[in-house]
Amino acid sequence: MRTQWIECISVIGFSAVFLFGVAAAHACRHPQRLSRGLDQADVVYYPVHGDAGGLAHINYWTMDPATLAEREQLKARRIRSNPLHSSLFHPHQVISGYEATGILNVQGRRQWITLKLPDDWNGKLVVCGTPGLGNEYANETILAPWLLASGYAVVSGNKGLESSWVSMLSGTHPTRHWGRMMHDMAKWARYRLTVATYRRVKRIYAAGLSNGGYQVRRALEIDNSLPRWRRVFHGGLDWSGTYFPDARVLDANRDGTVDIKEYHAARTLVGHMDVACRTMKWAYDPETLTTPAQYAETPRYPDAHGPMTAAGFNSASDIFWGYYNTNYDNYKDQGLPQWRGVGYFNLISHVYRAELLGHDLEQSAAYSCFHDPNRPEAPPALYQWLENARYGGWTAESIQWALANANTAEFKAPMITLVGDADGLLAIDAHSLAYRRAVEKYGRKGLHRLYVIENGPHVDAHADGAVDFNFDGVSGNEDADLELTPMQAYAQRAFMYLEQWVENGASPPESKTVANDPSQDMDDPNLLAW
Repeated sequence: MRTQWIECISVIGFSAVFLFGVAAAHACRHPQRLSRGLDQADVVYYPVHGDAGGLAHINYWTMDPATLAEREQLKARRIRSNPLHSSLFHPHQVISGYEATGILNVQGRRQWITLKLPDDWNGKLVVCGTPGLGNEYANETILAPWLLASGYAVVSGNKGLESSWVSMLSGTHPTRHWGRMMHDMAKWARYRLTVATYRRVKRIYAAGLSNGGYQVRRALEIDNSLPRWRRVFHGGLDWSGTYFPDARVLDANRDGTVDIKEYHAARTLVGHMDVACRTMKWAYDPETLTTPAQYAETPRYPDAHGPMTAAGFNSASDIFWGYYNTNYDNYKDQGLPQWRGVGYFNLISHVYRAELLGHDLEQSAAYSCFHDPNRPEAPPALYQWLENARYGGWTAESIQWALANANTAEFKAPMITLVGDADGLLAIDAHSLAYRRAVEKYGRKGLHRLYVIENGPHVDAHADGAVDFNFDGVSGNEDADLELTPMQAYAQRAFMYLEQWVENGASPPESKTVANDPSQDMDDPNLLAW
């Protein structure tokens, strides 16, 4: 069922709702109204005491899903498929409130969403972008718990990717909808909260990590193109967001078009993943750089630094280069031999290229990142394909699809970008620094701040040092946790700056690099200032 939006409801109608709601309590007055407009909708109240661990589902990280009610078992499994948080931030505070789930369908943009409303609601809403290719519960530890504990309603969706990376190989170019989906959630949730609580939504913020950070950027940029009365967002927190440059940035010769050579030469998401793949090589190739010996060198992987830094990676991120080249390799020991030697670098190169080219799994087999178990010594097809492909295989049509995703760097609501200088996945100079340069050139730099956190990773879970950084078959023996700083407390502090900026006009500190001691991780944002 397609949602019926309330943009058609008159100002008089809104005023009546607010007038009659003056004496409304904090509790939700009509919980069933929270899910109207959703297909396969469900509304559940989560008390302080119960198996779920409250609205933030804090027990679901440790409980056996089979011990839960049938309705909750799938939710628990979906929550536990998103271990992005450092153990420093394992949720512990139990918040009571309502959760509405279901499928939001707006003009064919179909996504599973979850809307959480705490009992002690502060009247504000945070629309959360989704990291990576995760599901609607991907923010359960990194954003939702502390926002709920602070009284915010929180809505999040799965960007329409019901089968994660497989959905990217659908030939339908799903990434073009990701920014609009943030808008869809914001407008739907704003009305649902109003009619369910008889209270006006006072502020709407966007927040997200990685691809969720990209959604924040696009949502505020989309707002920029709308009349003032139709704008949705009051501010945004972009945490290590992905950057898709627009034609003004890509058109190197300034002839008014972006040709195949220009797109191939640019520091795009796929482009710098291609460099990482070719530089580090398949982990089981005799010439791979992904070895314990290379990791032990100073600097790590010394032969990789030239091409990797030229592609935009910071030298401080070299701690991750071997791991992100192989981080799915352990799937081979779980009955999935095709994942041998697969990591973020080669998976993203394969999947996002196919998304932009409009290829399905069969069509993209020529540049597949997956190992063929029948050819145990042969690298996946991707590596030879990258050596032979002319201009990365890009076509004029695929460039137009890429431009459909593009960031304009123009927005009218304050935005804070936060990134770690040890981000080994999204090259800092190709994403966060490049976006800042675009804002300075095309946007309103006074509405933007960029904070670079020393020793910060892309994903906080990896800052605990419990993964196999040097690919020696043993996890957590490199003492990497002593070199890395979890970002979440900094993200929470940045959000506090954002809120004060939006609501009190208090300008946050100017853009800067924030120093820290990685051996003394900070988990309390109230003790941070820069």
